[in-house]
Formats: sequence, structure tokens, C-alpha cells
Amino acid sequence: MTRAISKRYAETLESTLSTIHRDELENTLPNIIHPAHEKISYKVTPNKGLHLLYETFGERIDLLAKVKPNDECFIFPYSHRRITFLELKQRVDEFAQNLLNLGFLKGDRLAIMLPDIPEINISILACASIGVIVVLMNPAYQQVELEYMLKRTKAKGIIMMESVKNFHHYQILSNICPELKHSIKGGIISKRLPDLRHVIMVNLNGKYESHVDTRYKGTWSYGELDKFNLTHLPKPDVEPEDPFVLLFTSGTTGVPKAAVVSQFSLQNTVNLGSALHGSFTSTRIMCSPVPIFHTFGLVLGCISPLILANKVVLPNYVNDTLSTIKSIQKEKCSALNGAPFIYSDLLSHPKRHEYDLSSLEIALVGASSTHSKFVKLIKDELELKSVIIGYGMTETASAGTMTKVSDAKDCEKHAYESIGVPFPFTECKVVDQKTGHVVPHDTDGELWMRGYHIMKCYWDEPHRTAEAIDKNGWFKTGDIVSMDKDGYLYFKSRARELVVKNGINIYPADIERFLIMHDSIANVYVFGYPDEITGEELCAWIKLKDDTENVSANDILEYCKDKIAVFKIPKYVKFVKNFPINVTGKVQKSEMRTHMLHDLHNMPIDNLWKIN
Repeated sequence: MTRAISKRYAETLESTLSTIHRDELENTLPNIIHPAHEKISYKVTPNKGLHLLYETFGERIDLLAKVKPNDECFIFPYSHRRITFLELKQRVDEFAQNLLNLGFLKGDRLAIMLPDIPEINISILACASIGVIVVLMNPAYQQVELEYMLKRTKAKGIIMMESVKNFHHYQILSNICPELKHSIKGGIISKRLPDLRHVIMVNLNGKYESHVDTRYKGTWSYGELDKFNLTHLPKPDVEPEDPFVLLFTSGTTGVPKAAVVSQFSLQNTVNLGSALHGSFTSTRIMCSPVPIFHTFGLVLGCISPLILANKVVLPNYVNDTLSTIKSIQKEKCSALNGAPFIYSDLLSHPKRHEYDLSSLEIALVGASSTHSKFVKLIKDELELKSVIIGYGMTETASAGTMTKVSDAKDCEKHAYESIGVPFPFTECKVVDQKTGHVVPHDTDGELWMRGYHIMKCYWDEPHRTAEAIDKNGWFKTGDIVSMDKDGYLYFKSRARELVVKNGINIYPADIERFLIMHDSIANVYVFGYPDEITGEELCAWIKLKDDTENVSANDILEYCKDKIAVFKIPKYVKFVKNFPINVTGKVQKSEMRTHMLHDLHNMPIDNLWKIN
């Protein structure tokens, strides 16, 4: 039995959106908060005129299919596929019914290992409508990662393509589960994956033969399940706060953990994020080149149309800058979201000026920290109304803090140097890492958050959950920030990236912000590496601007002298063309550190210079 949609949401779609953009947020704390709290690094954004949504994605799809049936929600230019809200409902309902007929029950886990193709969104939303928990996986995962995650979540099934780029998924899975090639579909009995029963294969072009595909033994073809012709089964009751998706952390601090996130958290990330940044109309046609298996991509590339009734354009199933540029022009996209590297690649693309990108009004930048100089460059080069900076994590449903459209007019420091203020209904405080006490304004400390957006737990890991979320519900981000008197936060460093040199704490981000102001530097990352004498030393990887000539390591040293403390000047400088990044756009300093240690044992290296 499905919970009835409340009257205020059922009358018109506009009324469902009215809570997110009518009233401007106040600049002062509610009266219930004692003025003493305004002197320390604690902030909760006022919620005037705003409400938390409390619906399931199934209810949102039902509503949108009624009031906006012919409006497009998802566009996939590379495969010329376009999906309306009515088609979305039909395909989601049919796939969900087929999952029920395969024996999937509420609470079962279904792994989805797909790139940005229509089947990923349809599969995710079908699972949401019947309470099957989605396990999102990166298509770049190899055998060790795939086996670990399937075992960890006890997944009952997996949806995947035969191959993506050079990754041959069917063969990788067969190596883990040799029984697959000798099984009947739906009847896998595996020694190493005892919970796995179903493997569903997807084609890149979305075209499926009418007959059963026999190339992949023991598997279902997605085409067999895309149309429903079996017994109609009642849907389980699903609540917004039920576990919806398992999102694996990157694993940079150890074994990857699966954060359990609800529909309630994700829908309000979209709902309140739109209210906070204050440019609802500019997100009407969103170009989203971020992978949906990443939290940032899931929120804006899959969930956003269900909440904002906007149109999302997913340029390609792999990262391809030219596809993004072409999609913006063809679909007249009003907004672009992505990690900093997406904007860097777009701005430096040799064919950018051959296309008309004038429809863009706003850029949403997240998934990785960036510099104020680069934020201004994005705004100026693309001639945008505004650039919005967001901060969030897998464990916080991609929500946390965000800058506002009005910041550029009110205070440039807030607009270009900060990571914004907390989302409505979200509390942020900055604490001393040793004592746990809230620190004064403009003092570095660890960011803790509490609110609707915090994950439910780490899947089946109560001890690690207790380490991350305290008894009062505060989530410890592990990130070092400061907060000014207006409640704006400034990112300093990942706690684990802190460099301790001769007993002195050094934040690499401070040095990066200084070096990026050099006229010849396009981008820079600073990190620490072990040193027998000082404990740790600093190295800077520098990417120069394309038109730069004859910049030497000595020039960098002279630039640093008398401007920053001697202990902050990097010992080594390496000039590079690119930085190692993962598929979500996060720069991998651990990989840089590995390269650095290798280089030190193989000196001299042409592009590595000792300067300090």
C-alpha cells in the first residue's frame, strides 16, 4: 500500500516546488539561539519559508507523470535518447515489477555497475520504488574491488555492461564466480559469492534483440526485464527514511566503507541546495558530466528532476570534454556542474571557442577543493552570472555548505574564497581536534555537521559508525576549516593531509592558495613526504599556463621569499602537464607522494627541482 500524497503537493507541481525558492534566507540566527553562540564557530542557517520534503521517489515520479507527462527529464545526447516523465514512470514501474517477479524483496541489495546511460537511472529509481537497496559501483572497479563489495553488501544481483572502455566486466565477474558460465539465469550458486543469484547485462546503445542473448551464460538481458509481461505483484511499503543506496567511500583512509543514505536525505539535498544558492531558474537545464555512481552525480544527474522538475543532460557515458561542450550548445544548457578538473578541461579545450556556450548562467563546483583565482576564471571566461561552490561528502548525501548567488555582490571573499554557509536545517561547528570544544571565529579546527543529510550508518559496521557519528548525532568530517563571524566556512585541509615539519603544523592548502596567485601558474598541489630529519618535507606539483615560457624552479623560490614563512616554502618543485585524479575528479595526492618517493631514489629527474 502506497502512502497517499499530501494535498499540498498533489494540486500542482508548482506547489511542490514552492518551499524552495520563495523567501530569501535571513542573515541572522533565530531568536531561540542565545547571542553567546554568535561568538564561536557554530552556525545553523535560518529556515524561514522552507520545509523538508518527506516523500518517496516513487511518489515524486507518479506526481510528475500526471502534471508534466511530456516534459523531458533526462537527455543522453551521445545515444540520442530522451526520456519524459511519463516514459520514466512507465519504464521504472515495469522494471520494478520484473525485479519483484525475480524474487527481489524490500531490503535486498542490487549492485549497479554502469556508466551514465539511461539504464542506470531507470534501475536506481525502480529499486527505490520497491525498497530494494542500491549498491552503486564504479565501472572502473577491478576483480578485487568487485568481489569485496559484492561480499560486503551480500548483493543478490548485479547490473552491468559486458565492458566499459578496457574493463571487461563479464570476464572479471566470471573470474570471481566461475560457476556463472555453467548456471541458469537467476540460479547462480557461487562458492565465493554465496548471496549472488542474478546478473543482468546491459547494452550501451539500449537496443536489445527480441530473442534471448546467449553470449553471456547465466545472465539476464536487460531487454528481457525492460518490458513487463508477468504477474503484477503488490509493491512493498517504502518510507523516505528507509535505506536507499549504499555509497562506498574512496577508501583513502583504509578499507572502503559503505555509507547508507536514504531518499529523505538526497531529496532534501536537492530541495534545500536550490533554496540556498538562490538561482532556481538557472538550473532549469542542467548539464551534468559527473558520473552518477558518485554522490554528486547521483544528486544532480538522477534525483534533481524528481524534485525541481528540471531537465538533466548527461553528455557521454565516459568523461569527454568535447561532448560536454557540444551538449551545452545543442541543448542550450543553463547550468553546468562538475569537479574543478571538468572546468579546467573545458576552459583549456582547443575547440571551446568554436561553440556557443552563452546559454550558461551558473556553474556548480564541487567534489574537490579549488582556488579563488580559478573560481573567478570560470566566471569570467564563461561569462556566467555566478559560480556556486559546494562542500559535501559521501556520508552527508553530498550536502553540507554552499555559497549563494548574492555573495558576489555582497562580499567577494564569501563568494570566491569560502565554501559557503550550512544548508538550511543543517548545523555546523568547528571544534578543537584534541578537546572536542567549539573554537572561536577565524580559528582552525575540525568541521562537524548534524542534520537531515547525515548517513544512517556505515553498512554493517557499528564500530566505524560510532567513530564517525557521536552520541549526539554530530558527524566528524575529518576536514580542517575555519568559520568567520558571518558563518561562512573556509576549507584549509583534509586532516590526513596535514604536514608536520619540525613539529610545526602546515596546511598544504595555505601554500596552494599563495602559489596559485603567481601569474604563470595554472594550477598547483602541495603535499608532504617523509623526511628523516624534519619528519616531513613539502613538494609542489605545478601546472603552468599554456602560454608560459621560461619559468624556472628558481623563479618559484624567489616568488616565495619574504612572502611566506621559510618553513612553508616547498623543498621540491615538479612541473607537470596533468595531475593524477580519480574518476570523480579528486586529485590523488597519495599517488603524487608515491611518484615523489620514486623520483627521490632516481635523481636527477628532468622536471623535478630542489629549491629550498
